Amino acid sequence: MPRARRLPAQHRKRQILESARQVFANQSYSKVGTADVAKAAGVSEPALYRYFSGKKELFLATLRSTAPRLLEIWQAIAYDVEDPLETLWSIGVHYYDHLQSHSGNMKLQFQAVSEVDEPEIRQALHDNFAAFVDFVADTLDEGKRRGIVRCDIDSRLVAWQFLGIGLTLDLMHLLGFSSELDRSKVEQWGRLYQEMLRAPRRVANVGPAVRAVSELVASQPWPPEA
Repeated sequence: MPRARRLPAQHRKRQILESARQVFANQSYSKVGTADVAKAAGVSEPALYRYFSGKKELFLATLRSTAPRLLEIWQAIAYDVEDPLETLWSIGVHYYDHLQSHSGNMKLQFQAVSEVDEPEIRQALHDNFAAFVDFVADTLDEGKRRGIVRCDIDSRLVAWQFLGIGLTLDLMHLLGFSSELDRSKVEQWGRLYQEMLRAPRRVANVGPAVRAVSELVASQPWPPEA
């Protein structure tokens, strides 16, 4: 029998990372061993050490790979949607539609939160969320430049609010509250977020005659008296 073709090193490393993502998402960091990850990846433990020096490096690599995966999806949506506020609405609805596939990544983030006393893990998690906030804030700033988003809002603060909505969706899904929030409600939630940020519509200049009529109508009682 011919020997099975060995995977290229980059593919093997990616396979180990994908397996580690699931293992770390489903167990606490302290309980996971490199042997658990090696078994899940279908490699020997010595083979795993050819790519990672130990559990901590493997966990950090897994955590750091999370943000680029999600940002790639967001960037693809932004490329296809012209209005910055519609971009954020589309990202939110897409995230809701794929909560199941995102759950492993989010559980991994939650596991990392419990380990933030470890400086390198805290920094990796910080970098992930900083990248998310930067993307949303940049999208909002673009909306400001185009007169679509209110100029009086703090873009980064409101970006954190956007992430907070996503975290709430994740928690509701993970804790079994999905039935309380169907897609139509998520869409409505997104529209409310949009309207909070949207710049007031500009009203065209009108002449004094039109303005006088408008003021007269506004001064009349409503409903009209008989």
